[in-house]
This record gives sequence, C-alpha cells and structure tokens, in this order.
Amino acid sequence: MLHALPDFANTLAAYEEAYAYRGIEAMFGHAYNISHVKETEWAMENKIAACGFARTFGIAKQHGYKGYFRWSGQPAILCGDGGLIEKTLKNLG
Repeated sequence: MLHALPDFANTLAAYEEAYAYRGIEAMFGHAYNISHVKETEWAMENKIAACGFARTFGIAKQHGYKGYFRWSGQPAILCGDGGLIEKTLKNLG
C-alpha cells in the first residue's frame, strides 16, 4: 500500500505548475495522515513558488482527505502578516 504526505508548495518549487499540480493530485489520492500547509517555498534560481490555496484545498476535498493539516513556515507568516491560519480555516469551510 502506498501512502503520501502532500506539501502544498514543495512540488511547485521543483517543477513547472501543470506537472506540479498533477503530482499534488496524485499525492492526495494516497494521502492518509498529514499534509503540510504553506503558501510559498523557495524555488530554484532564488525564486519563490506560490501555492494556490483554493486549488490545493480543492484537490484535498475532491479526494476526501480526512488527515491533519500542519502549518509550515515562519511564525510571522503563521500568525501575523500572512494570515496562514485564517486562510486555511476559510478554505476548510
């Protein structure tokens, strides 16, 4: 049996967008325990890869994901300027 732990931004940092979202789709098809939630990740060439929250949460919902969402990132991003917790709660609703 295959299990996956999807990360909202890692795949987007490593691959072009269409390929990355196919990977995220495949991972949520096998996810069962935890997914790391973050909006951005450092990509190659010192660029920042941004994750589409609504799209990625939509993929999780489509696959009936019932595991935990764990926030990843700097404390200021989690609770301060980025509002990651609030954005997550909005997309879970």
